[in-house]
Amino acid sequence: MYLNNFSPRAAALALLVVLLTACGGGGGSTPTPIPSPTLSNVLGVMVDTGPTGSGYNVNRLYASVKICQPGSSTQCATVDHVLVDTGSTGLRLLSSVISSSAPTLSLNRVLGSTGRPLLNCVQFVDNTFVWGPVVTADIVLGGKTAASVPIQLIADPSFSNPASACSVGGTAMTTAATLGANGILGLGLFREDCGARCEGITHNGFYYTCGNASCSTTTGSRVTLDQQLTNPVALFATDNNGVLIDLPAVNSTTANSLTGALIFGIGTQNNNQLGSGVVLTTSANGHFTTLFAGQSLNTSFLDTGSNGLFFDSSAIPVCTDSNEGFYCPTSLTSLSATLVGANRVSTSISFSIDNATSLFTDARKAVLPSLSGPFGDTTSFDWGLPFFYGRRVFVGIEGQTSSLGPGPFFAF
Repeated sequence: MYLNNFSPRAAALALLVVLLTACGGGGGSTPTPIPSPTLSNVLGVMVDTGPTGSGYNVNRLYASVKICQPGSSTQCATVDHVLVDTGSTGLRLLSSVISSSAPTLSLNRVLGSTGRPLLNCVQFVDNTFVWGPVVTADIVLGGKTAASVPIQLIADPSFSNPASACSVGGTAMTTAATLGANGILGLGLFREDCGARCEGITHNGFYYTCGNASCSTTTGSRVTLDQQLTNPVALFATDNNGVLIDLPAVNSTTANSLTGALIFGIGTQNNNQLGSGVVLTTSANGHFTTLFAGQSLNTSFLDTGSNGLFFDSSAIPVCTDSNEGFYCPTSLTSLSATLVGANRVSTSISFSIDNATSLFTDARKAVLPSLSGPFGDTTSFDWGLPFFYGRRVFVGIEGQTSSLGPGPFFAF
């Protein structure tokens, strides 16, 4: 679900929760727990069928995230199956998960320009959205802590009246069943989810504040950078210039699950060096160009939050059953494309796509490296999670320096 807010920056990001929850059995069972790495700049990640009760989810990268009342080591909650999303910025957690796992945890609300609670909205192009207040928490990822970070509590029952501009024509994602996760950990190219635009514009599409004491009405609100949802990695004391997604290759057409590593920092420790590879800088909006089938798709991006490779092609059949959001070629189809950065560095990529309906026949299989579908945008190629299988992919945060140069960039 491509971000549908009005900011040019938002249009550049791809907060992709699954475009279609694949049909199949109940799913939602929890396999072997994610391993806990011993290095302080490493967080274990896993692809599986999702949190209990969320149905059958595929190609979704999950981590466990710990949040605490700022300054406390005891008033905390650990949330499993949080979607790791390199196409968005900031931490968003389901309010219901926090209240059930840590009912005594109380996080201070961030106040808007009127002195009333600040609220955040994210809209997606499939007409879904998330809504909820902004609160402050310490975020613990592996051995790293980001202190006093604004985060969003999705579907907090105290704020059940979303702004009409946020909810218009849309469906709220309020549970793990609708979200396919217990939250979203946005570790993308940008420091804040809206940036300077939301400092200067009241009706920015992202931030609102209560219009009265009961919050039955809302109004747009300007927000300072330090009030906005922020990439927690940028706030670490060290290893703070980006992340490395390190996932193994999938040596079969499908797999039940896989484990990998989210490594913090770029060129700061022995485990986050690029070695040989390419660095693709992006536009200010986070885009590079994909040359594919005679097209120049200049608003392309890499995104762990997308569960497939999404691009438009009239030559590939779309599924005609309930999986119409995906491609259904008659056989495994091999394709290639060239990725070109804003720095004019290019690299060729080979990939294969398969029949989605066939891939979905076994609801135990969460890892589908050949899943693909149409995007509905003839200028974009969304390189989702299958791109990351078998690669070490670096995401350089804007304005942060590294051995690979200043962000924003992707490298692999």
